Amino acid sequence: MITTDQIYLDQSLPNKEDVFQFISAEAERYHITSNREQLEADLWEREQVYSTGLQDHFAIPHTQSEAVTRPAVMVIRLNEPIDWDSHDGKPVKTIFVILVPKGHVDVSHLRIISSLATLLLEDSFKEGIAAAAKPEDVYGLLHQYTEGLVS
Repeated sequence: MITTDQIYLDQSLPNKEDVFQFISAEAERYHITSNREQLEADLWEREQVYSTGLQDHFAIPHTQSEAVTRPAVMVIRLNEPIDWDSHDGKPVKTIFVILVPKGHVDVSHLRIISSLATLLLEDSFKEGIAAAAKPEDVYGLLHQYTEGLVS
């Protein structure tokens, strides 16, 4: 579901719109989507229902979309936090993206969302993500803390 190519550290994306455009472009680049514009629209549609900005500078935007061709996880860490209408009112600096084909019967994406939300309560996980120097560091943390769920 995730490779080190889909972990982006220290990105300069000044707002949520730019983040969703970046996600859609990278999903197209890695053949995760067949329709970049539809994927972006689906991310916005989900965001309108309830903000995916959680707590402590983290967000987990996710969608089940007909434009998604295979399940994927991306991680984006921003240079500067941005407003995300998060539940705790704090801006977002780290974004975990979960993309799943519409109608996909595997519920692993729900387990990933749940697992990541729980991990955001773990200071050691949050500190590890913040201190990661390269994508392999983030991949190792995800693999360790999610028991291979995102591999």
